[in-house]
Amino acid sequence: MKSNPKTLVGVILLVVLAIALGFLLSRMIPTIGEVQREKSLTPTPLPDIPANVMEVTPDPAGPTPEPVLRTGSRGEDVKTLQGRLHDLGYYTDEIDGQFGAATKAAVIEFQQANGLDADGMVGSETKTLLYSVNAKPKGSN
Repeated sequence: MKSNPKTLVGVILLVVLAIALGFLLSRMIPTIGEVQREKSLTPTPLPDIPANVMEVTPDPAGPTPEPVLRTGSRGEDVKTLQGRLHDLGYYTDEIDGQFGAATKAAVIEFQQANGLDADGMVGSETKTLLYSVNAKPKGSN
């Protein structure tokens, strides 16, 4: 029986590749095992657990807090805010629904004139006073 030289070369190549693969695997398997062992020894930090879970768990039955308007806010709520500040004399720019530097400055001025914490953000306290009859117009001090 005659053997084909191409077949013989193919078989030899296959044997060489199998030996090389066996050698590489014999080197990699201990390395993989060492990596797994190291991973198991590295502690995973746990997040802090609050003393009282109710501090971080909102009451689902409670009211949803109103959003705070601040620099970057946009929309109808900001247009309404700008209109009210304009009516009170604090805002003189275009009423465009974009809470920018001029709106923030007007809010701060309103908060200062009305004895509020002047942080430039419109939370519930500022909003309540702003839309009440007790809101002081600019220059009424």
